[in-house]
Amino acid sequence: MSSRSWIDCFTTDHKLIGRAMAAAVAIAISCSPALAQPKHRLPSDYKWGRCLLVVSGQTRISGKCSYQIEAGGDFNIQGPRQVFAGIDYPDTHSGAGEMSQDYWADVYKDGDLWAGYANSDIRATHGEDHWEELRREGACYIGKDVKICLWR
Repeated sequence: MSSRSWIDCFTTDHKLIGRAMAAAVAIAISCSPALAQPKHRLPSDYKWGRCLLVVSGQTRISGKCSYQIEAGGDFNIQGPRQVFAGIDYPDTHSGAGEMSQDYWADVYKDGDLWAGYANSDIRATHGEDHWEELRREGACYIGKDVKICLWR
């Protein structure tokens, strides 16, 4: 075997070994739990559902959402990109540290009527939009310029 053909063989084998190593590393990384795409976690009292939030003709939430229902029937919905204190960012136990990355709405019983409020900007943690006298129609609560629905 000439020295030239030995070098060519070494170079070819070296390239094959390099490709095999790169493939093995890529497979290991993609299967690694530490590097896998994290699932969005919810607080323990929240669940995934389907929601609709339309305010003044603007659809803010449509489809997948998280929700929480309280004992008296009051509930809140959160868009699918919402973040939660103590899960997605540190819980500062104060309103100053709260964060929001999606739309949300709260519906609550107010005497014999239903009422609600929501953020009008995804970054807002306080509800700027308020509604009185919501009427229930199936899974939806409807008022002047608002429709809030929750399907579990």
